[in-house]
This record gives sequence, C-alpha cells and structure tokens, in this order.
Amino acid sequence: MGKDNEIINNEVKVRKKKSREVPHILIILGIIIVIATIMTWIVPAGSYDRYLDEASGKELIDPKSFHRVAQTPVNPFDMFVNVEKGLIEAANITFLIFAAFASLYLLQRTGAVDAAIAAMVRKTQKNPKMAKVFIVVVMVVLSVWGSTGTMSYEEIIAFIPIFVSVSIALGYDPMVGVGMSVVPVGVGFASATVNPFTIGVAQTIAEIPIFSGLGFRIVILAVMTAITITYVLVYAEKVKKHPEKSFMYGIDMSHLEVNGQQLNTEMTTARKLTLIVLLLTVCVMGWGLLTQGWYINEVAGLFMILAVVVGIINKWTPNKIAKTYVEGLANGVMAALIVGFARAILTICIAGNIIDTIVHACVSMIEGLSLYLSGIAMLVFQTVLNFLIPSGSGQAAVSMPIMTPIADIIGMNRQIAVLIFQFGDGLSNLIIPTGFMVIACVMAKIPLGKYYKWIMPLFSICFLAQIGFVFLAIATNYS
Repeated sequence: MGKDNEIINNEVKVRKKKSREVPHILIILGIIIVIATIMTWIVPAGSYDRYLDEASGKELIDPKSFHRVAQTPVNPFDMFVNVEKGLIEAANITFLIFAAFASLYLLQRTGAVDAAIAAMVRKTQKNPKMAKVFIVVVMVVLSVWGSTGTMSYEEIIAFIPIFVSVSIALGYDPMVGVGMSVVPVGVGFASATVNPFTIGVAQTIAEIPIFSGLGFRIVILAVMTAITITYVLVYAEKVKKHPEKSFMYGIDMSHLEVNGQQLNTEMTTARKLTLIVLLLTVCVMGWGLLTQGWYINEVAGLFMILAVVVGIINKWTPNKIAKTYVEGLANGVMAALIVGFARAILTICIAGNIIDTIVHACVSMIEGLSLYLSGIAMLVFQTVLNFLIPSGSGQAAVSMPIMTPIADIIGMNRQIAVLIFQFGDGLSNLIIPTGFMVIACVMAKIPLGKYYKWIMPLFSICFLAQIGFVFLAIATNYS
C-alpha cells in the first residue's frame, strides 16, 4: 500500500512539473501570431498616406492623412502562409544566422576555442580578479561598439555559445554569458551615439544636423553601460559564492560545460592562427560596417570566408570543411525559424492594415499631455511600436514624421523627440518576445521565464534612467 502511495505521489510530482513547464518559444510566438490574426478581424483597418523623402531616402507617412480603409482580415490559412512570408522577408537575416553558426561551429571543432578558454581559466585561477576584468572589458567594448550600430544582435548572436562556455568555465552560469555579451550590445544600441541606422535616419527625418547632440548621448552610454556592468557583476559574484542562488540552479547545464579534457586542450600554432583569423574577421567586420556601408549580406560573406580559411589553416580536406560546415548549419535552424515566426506577426498586421490604426490610437492618447508626461507617453509609444516594427530605420520612418510635429506643437525640442525614439527602439529589444533575445535564450539553453526574471529588474532600472535623461533633456532644452 505504501509503495502504491509512493508511486502516486511521484506521478503527481511529475504532473505538477509538467504543468509548470514553460511553453516552447515557437508556441509562444504561435500564440502571438494567432492574437495578431484575430486583431485583423477586430481592429478597424486604417492607413496613413506615404511619400518618398529625398533627404532620408525613406518612405515616410503624412501625419495628418490617417483614414479608414477596407477591412482585410487574415484568414486561418493565410495565417500559416504568413510564416513562410516572414521567413522570406527575413531571408538575409536567416542566411546570416546559418553562415555565422556554421562557421563558428567549424571553428570550435578545431579546438581553438577550447584552448583559449583553458588558457583563460588558468589565468583566472592564478588571479581570480582577472575574471571580473575580462567581463568588464568585454561589456565596455560591446556596448560602445553596439552604440555605433555596427555591432547588433545579428552579429553577436552566433557567439553566444562561446560566451556561455567561458562564463561556466569561470564559475558562473549561462545568464552571465548572455549578460556580458548580448545585453551590452542592446544597451549600447539604445544609447546610439553614432548609429546611422537609427539616429542618422531619425535626425534626417526630423531635419536636424546628423549626429548632433553627441555629447549628451556619450554621457547616456557611459551611465547605462555602468548600470549594466554593475548589475551583471553583482549577479555573477552572487552565483559564484552561492551557486544555489543562480536562476539556472537545478537545470542541467552539462552540455554547456567545458570538461576536464577540453580544459587541457593544447594551444598549438594552428589554433593560435585560427584565433588570430577570428579576431581579424571581427575587425574587418567593424571596418566594413563603419566605413564601407556593409550590412548583413557582407557579414554573412565574411563568416563563410572565415570557415574556409580556418579549415585551410588546420590542414582540413575540402570534404571535411564541407561536412563540418553542414553539421554546423543545424545549430542555426531554431534561430532561423524564430526569425520567421516573429516576422510573420508583422506581415499579418500589415496584411490586415492595422499597424497604422494602432499607431494613430497611441498618438491620439499622447496629444494634450504636459511636456514631461508627453515625454513618458512618447517613450511608452516607441517601446510598443518596437514590438510591431522591429527594424530601427523602419520604425523611424513610421514614428518620426508623427513625433516631430507633435514635439513642435507641445514645445519640445526635436532633438528630444529623436532621443525618445532611440530609447524606445533600443532598450525594449531586450524583452520583446519577437526579438533576438529569444534566440539568445535558445542558444544559451536558458528558459525564457528564467531570463525574464533576471532581466526585468535591469530593464526597469534602465527604463527609469531613460525617463530621467528625458526629463533632464527637457529641463536643459537639449539640442
């Protein structure tokens, strides 16, 4: 009888565990897709007139032209078709993901990454403070780089498994790996010192000198980066001293850990050359993005070149290079699918003609507020809009023609309207379920619910800091 009760109790525990299981990310995105589809039947269709702006080269909206249009609801069959459309529209991003993941997988198979991690672990064992120095240096570099717009989620995403492995090897957890890599890129992107894709486009549309107000944005970058570094370091120290306080405690991370054999990996000449080639590739990437107008396609090409060169350095046969590259492609499948599912939400809203209606409704609520309240409302509006329009330049083309005249009417400097745009466009990327952070969690094997528990305090602190900067900008008439 006692044995039967024990079996029943175990079954109950298993059921409870399953009931608490976080839904798969594709299920979460699928639910959002269904909601978006239902909204196309409920939300009245509307549209702004659009025209080509010669200065920015963007198709802008006329803020006074909103009008109702015929309802074009998306039916259940087309809902599924839009997933494929989403993948097609994001084809350049998905191919970059495949190229990056395959190339870095090939690089890892050479043993160069294991050898580098082993060397780092040995140094930190001799001098434990080196681990913190490493985290700080990496976060500062990525945050500053991210603020230029030439290092974004697309470029950093494939490096996450490496940062996670380093984090675990140093005695931390995968959350620290994500916190020291992807998060500072997002914070830097939100600070946007000289980002041509966001600040450049927004200031051009607002008809103010491009990259003007840089000094204030550098201060913002310094403060936001310091907040992020402090948050990550405090959590990292807590995890190291008390592993049970990790958000990942109790979750099997053995497949991410660097084992004893890997920590004994020898740093051969070929592996040194492999790491040098990787560093050169990253430098060339930065140079091309910053000075040559490169974007996603060129970066994907660089990653493919990296794979070939690394294979040759390690004296692999062409067949081995090809087979290993194909094996690495599998690592990018989930990330590519997530991009397609997320983009499907946007294609459905566009097909149903409801994005402009939502924008118009939000703008209507902003009008009539005081200057400071308007600043907060505009920040919230930009944050919500980032969910609907994930592209920074695309979002600028939609929001700035509306925000600029509103700023003029309420007596707000246009530079502040641009500042609010950059805040809303950047920081929310760390939490929106259709953004790259979801892919980051998948790559780091972090349950989405755990990530939100970890990131939300930091997001809240940074959001309040942004409101403080907006208030300061209003008080000083920042221009």
